[in-house]
Amino acid sequence: MPKNQSTAAQSARRASRSGEKYTEVLRRAKAGDAPHAPHVLRFLAERSGNLHYLVGGIAASWAHSGQRVLLLEEAEDYWRWSMSGVGRSRSRRKKAIEPATPPEPTTSTLWASPDGPGLLVHHTCMWEVRHPSGESDRGLPRTDRSPLTAAVADALDAYEVIVLLPRYWSYPDRENATAHVVIGEIDIFPHTDCRTALPGPRGEEMGVPLSPEQSAAVLRERCLGFLFGSPHLPIHLDGVIWQSNGELPVDEDYLAGVDRDMNRAGLRPLGWAISERWPSPHRELPEPDRLKDLSFVQRYQPIAKHLRTALDSRPARRN
Repeated sequence: MPKNQSTAAQSARRASRSGEKYTEVLRRAKAGDAPHAPHVLRFLAERSGNLHYLVGGIAASWAHSGQRVLLLEEAEDYWRWSMSGVGRSRSRRKKAIEPATPPEPTTSTLWASPDGPGLLVHHTCMWEVRHPSGESDRGLPRTDRSPLTAAVADALDAYEVIVLLPRYWSYPDRENATAHVVIGEIDIFPHTDCRTALPGPRGEEMGVPLSPEQSAAVLRERCLGFLFGSPHLPIHLDGVIWQSNGELPVDEDYLAGVDRDMNRAGLRPLGWAISERWPSPHRELPEPDRLKDLSFVQRYQPIAKHLRTALDSRPARRN
């Protein structure tokens, strides 16, 4: 690398290796008068088993562009170890049962730039513990989420983006997250109103084509319905990402029409992704070798760029 280069120039050069334009990255770096506060991002989804590859690709794209990213994942489900012994037979209960021991925190570096600040770290720890006050009014142990709060506080000075990976993604985190983004998982893209099964060699008959606006309405009902039925207070959403578990049967112009209607409905479109591995490994992040592969990282770069722009443009407040 040439000597006496500014930090902005060095970051721009590293980002250009992963596919971004050198001049655009340099312009963005010089335009920023002050560094942004770290973002604590929480993804929302009705189901999350097949979304870890997408999240890992976005985080890797950020790291390859020179950012320090932490994937903060919730360890083994709290109830699996805190409720051990519940429901066992009386004969088993006569024996002394050792209290369950929560898993120890683990930290691993998934990718690190050899000549720059780019870093992607995966940290797993317990997010909640049994509250010392005992049981709640429903007979369940009270929980204390201070371990998650402490883990986030410890990471704020070391990382630019902290991505929360809970066991369940369908509820927001108002205490720790500063941004919430929805991921809609699509099994069958709704570009026609129905399919009619017919006897004979023709098999199925395609239904009437839907307009992009109609398709957007169906997607909101199918993939985002869990948000509207929640009893929680309203929450500010910073955008929506779509992942299709199969090839999309429409072109880019059609998807642009869907995005316009989503934007009209108050959902900022951040991009479309096609699941690389279907079915993907359940709740597994991409392998470290994949995170080093520039062709893999570049696949998620447009979404990562739009998402980071949305995060940087949001007001400095918590949900």
